[in-house]
Amino acid sequence: MAKRSTPRSVLITGASSGIGRALALEYGKRGAHVVVTARREPELVSLCEEIRGAGGRADHLVCDVADPVAAHAVAKRGEEILGSLDMIVANAGVGASSHASRLSLEDVVRTIDVNVRGAMATLMGAIPIMLGQKHGHLVGVSSLAGRRALPGSADYSASKAALTVFLEGLRLDLSRAGIDVTDVQPGFVETPMTSKNDFPMPFIWDAAKAATYVADGLERAPAMVAFPPPLRFLTRLAQLLPFSVHAFATRRAARRSTKRNG
Repeated sequence: MAKRSTPRSVLITGASSGIGRALALEYGKRGAHVVVTARREPELVSLCEEIRGAGGRADHLVCDVADPVAAHAVAKRGEEILGSLDMIVANAGVGASSHASRLSLEDVVRTIDVNVRGAMATLMGAIPIMLGQKHGHLVGVSSLAGRRALPGSADYSASKAALTVFLEGLRLDLSRAGIDVTDVQPGFVETPMTSKNDFPMPFIWDAAKAATYVADGLERAPAMVAFPPPLRFLTRLAQLLPFSVHAFATRRAARRSTKRNG
């Protein structure tokens, strides 16, 4: 595939912290006009000021993607500011580790509302715009955790697996219309969400390194950008293992982690 240019107009959800924030800074440095969205307006204002201070262009919209109507409308609102919409990144996500015996309905509903319904609604809102333009790039941030269930992560892994399959379906339907679709699958990244984890996080990257890797990868509009490479390989291997082998390995790792932290 030929290398493509940096998008001129980008909308990123969940941009108040973590990968979303770092990606907004990265695209600002690369000359894109960025619209950032999240629930927390003070953080968005500060982010836009930082991007502008570095010579970039940025605007913000307050949006809670747990409201699918609001998430669906954010692409149109962003296009009105940007004048076009070359790329939309459905990055907003939530998650916490909890054993199935302690899962609450409230937590599971929140995970599905944000990671599945919110992400899908965000991307769906951009599709008519990009069809009208005859170009565009839909990007969803799922996770390597969506490749196989992990102990204490039933709802999170399921939500990310759902997004991965949704993105694959969009790719099947839209590739001939000039719309690219990419599934970004991070491993562990230093963010406020992962800072709460009390278990080992192998091959963890900082958010700035992850954002640079993602932005570089998206230039070729691949079907997938997954990282870090060692964990990408291990999770791919896990997909090929029988459930009994996968269960033994992951349960053993979880027990070791509990002993170290307990």
